[in-house]
Amino acid sequence: MQSEETGIKVSKFYRFTIASDAVVCKEAILEGDITIGSGTVVHPTAVIRATNGPIIIGENNNIEETSVIENLSESGEALLVGRDNVFEIGSVVHAPKIGDNNVFGVRCQVGPYTTVTRGCFIGTNCKAMLREELPENTVIYGKNNSRRVARDPPQLQTSQLDYLRKALERFHYLIKS
Repeated sequence: MQSEETGIKVSKFYRFTIASDAVVCKEAILEGDITIGSGTVVHPTAVIRATNGPIIIGENNNIEETSVIENLSESGEALLVGRDNVFEIGSVVHAPKIGDNNVFGVRCQVGPYTTVTRGCFIGTNCKAMLREELPENTVIYGKNNSRRVARDPPQLQTSQLDYLRKALERFHYLIKS
C-alpha cells in the first residue's frame, strides 16, 4: 500500500519514529521498525531495513545514496547505531552494533557478525566480514583489507550535515515525523 501523506510504500507492519529535526528524503526506502534520531540525514535511495529486528539510529548520522543498513540479527535484537556516523554511497552494513563517529566508505561491506566500536574507518570497497569486534579507531584500507589503528578518530562532519539539512529540504520531498 502507498501512504497518501508521504507517498512512500508502507505496510501496516512498518513503524517509523523520526525526530522532528531529522531529514529523511521521500525517495529513501524504510522497511520495518525504525527509529531515526535528531539531526540525522537520510539521502534519496538510501535503504534502511529492519528485517529481523528493529533499527535505532542515533543523532547526527549521514546515510548517503544507495547505502544499505539492514538488521539481520538471528535473535531479533535491535541494531543500535550510535551518533555521528557516515555511511557513504553504496556502503552495505549488516553489523549487529555500531558505535559513534565511524565512517563506512563507498561500497564497503560489513557483515552481520562484525561489531563496529568507535572511531573506525572502513575504506572504499573494503570488507569486514569476520565474527569480531573492531577495536576503537580501526582503519581498514586497500585491496587486501589491511588494518591499522589510527591515533585519532575521524573528524566529525558537522558542517556537511548542516549544509545537507538545508539543501535536501530545498530539492527533495521529505518524510515528516
